[in-house]
Amino acid sequence: MLKKGDKIALVAPSGWFLKSDLENALDWFKKQGLEPKIMPHAYDVEFYAAGTPQNRAKDINNAFKDKSIKAIFCIRGGAGSLKVLDFLDFDMIKKNPKPVFGLSDSTALQNALYTITKNISYTGFLPIYDFKEKNLDQKTEKSLIEIFKNKKQEIKEFEVLKQGNAEGVLVGGCLSVFNMLCGTKYFPKLKNKILLIEDVGEKTYRIDLMLDQLKKQKDFNKVKAIIFGSFHNCKIADIGDGTVDEIIKNFARTLDIPVVYNFPYGHIKSRFVLPIGKKIKLKTKSSITF
Repeated sequence: MLKKGDKIALVAPSGWFLKSDLENALDWFKKQGLEPKIMPHAYDVEFYAAGTPQNRAKDINNAFKDKSIKAIFCIRGGAGSLKVLDFLDFDMIKKNPKPVFGLSDSTALQNALYTITKNISYTGFLPIYDFKEKNLDQKTEKSLIEIFKNKKQEIKEFEVLKQGNAEGVLVGGCLSVFNMLCGTKYFPKLKNKILLIEDVGEKTYRIDLMLDQLKKQKDFNKVKAIIFGSFHNCKIADIGDGTVDEIIKNFARTLDIPVVYNFPYGHIKSRFVLPIGKKIKLKTKSSITF
């Protein structure tokens, strides 16, 4: 997918950041033999976001349009990628597909790109988030480089809540951001999909309600499997709300499909990078492969 000398675009569809925050990631990209290009509006600031939705979308459109750019990396999460969607040139993007890497708030952008254009993205890596302690986690780095090299990945690190085998296109990411797409043209069709779900800093009762909202979406009963990642720092607000474990296990009991839990993905230091919009295989007695 990516080889030495390839140019990559760095865009900021979500929160703003400081130039110094990006230095370690830029050094790492260069060590991989890649040529990072920071798009013109990446350093903009408007409220909590990296500039206006129009300018953030402009950078993304131009990154897709530029045939010398082989992949696009979202610089950080935060909030705001939902607001760029109405300003994207999906017809042009469909003619110029390329992988988009991100995590967290990038969920809105990545799933919308798949829904409208079938563009494949990769969730599980953000330059600023992953290099805030200077060094990239070994598991994340290995998973990322294997994607660069188009290598098959086989992952066996998960707990099983519901046994079974499944094959389907992976969609999802951060639950609260994914659910923001509900009721819009950007929400993916759920039939024959495998759902990937994680979140951070949410109260447990809200996770329960968001899962119920997801369950009410069209064709949820045709989902092939669910992969629950990390729910870091998701705390009980009031006595009786239930823990994250209790909420998720109670939800899984209502399903007749394979469900795995504590998969190494989400707002945790050490995680795998996974393909949004690509078919994966899940065998609860062995592994997840793609």
